Amino acid sequence: MAIVEFSQLDVSFRGTEANNIFLEPVFFDDDLRSQFRVLGNVANKKKMVFVAALENIVRKYSGCGFTPVGKTDIYERTIDVEKMKVDLEMCWDEFEDTVFEELLKTGTRLPDVSGTLIENILLTRTQQAIRQDINRLSYFGDQASNNPNYDSLDGFWTVFYPDLVANDLIPRTDTGSGSALAAGDGFGILRAVYDQAPLQLKGLPANQKVFNVTGSVYSQLREDIEEGGGGDYGLLQLINGQEQFTFRGVPVVAQWRWDEIATSLGTTLPNYVEYTTPLNKVLATDVLSPETALELWYDQKEEKVYVKARFKMGVNYIHNSLISVGY
Repeated sequence: MAIVEFSQLDVSFRGTEANNIFLEPVFFDDDLRSQFRVLGNVANKKKMVFVAALENIVRKYSGCGFTPVGKTDIYERTIDVEKMKVDLEMCWDEFEDTVFEELLKTGTRLPDVSGTLIENILLTRTQQAIRQDINRLSYFGDQASNNPNYDSLDGFWTVFYPDLVANDLIPRTDTGSGSALAAGDGFGILRAVYDQAPLQLKGLPANQKVFNVTGSVYSQLREDIEEGGGGDYGLLQLINGQEQFTFRGVPVVAQWRWDEIATSLGTTLPNYVEYTTPLNKVLATDVLSPETALELWYDQKEEKVYVKARFKMGVNYIHNSLISVGY
């Protein structure tokens, strides 16, 4: 959802009267930790070991002797992490002749915004940006891209899912991305993605799974419910004061950020649907919380405040049998 954050100032302005700071709205989808299985302390790469299912090993007893049937397949994949960095600088004169000038220090410490409300604003916006960038790279990153905003790592929608579909390892519904959805398409798309899902995914409890969908699909689903006489009810319930749709018992979560990113990449009306369990997607990093692993300092010579972050991250899936998509 789009969130407008503001802070009440605990200072008395001597000149211009002001009470609230309004930050430009940004899209915050579900917390990253609700979308991924987070693996910490991954400095280089981490091997994920898998043990294949074992069945059809019980046989009728036919007398003495040993007749082995079946075997246990153990295989592994590796999740790599890439080096990431954040470098920002802020000069005090950006606040000259504004109401914030009264928050600056005096004398030779005038350019030093550390310890002031201005520093808090800078840190807040930096943390928001890191969270958004992690989400963007996790789903839309592409190391083959020549765009520095996306070339840090490979993401699910740009690399992993298309490769899995091309190799017939996961099912895909053609949702007509780039075109407006018609009445009934909201239900129709979710039904198709649900029905095509592997049996292993269907067999998981509904409360362990999720439909992550773009805003275009979510809006059409809501319209379908309203047109069906459900109004704001139907398959809608309130969880912690927030509306929550479900389809066949599985929560449907709007990922509005996906619409924003896909549109910026040239795909308007991206009708994306991801049906899986959050525990099937892995986010690996070498720090506990990348958005808070920040260092801030003031340089007297340059008269600027600098913000720096260094961390590693990478994403991958665990079982392709727990994924069904539409795009």
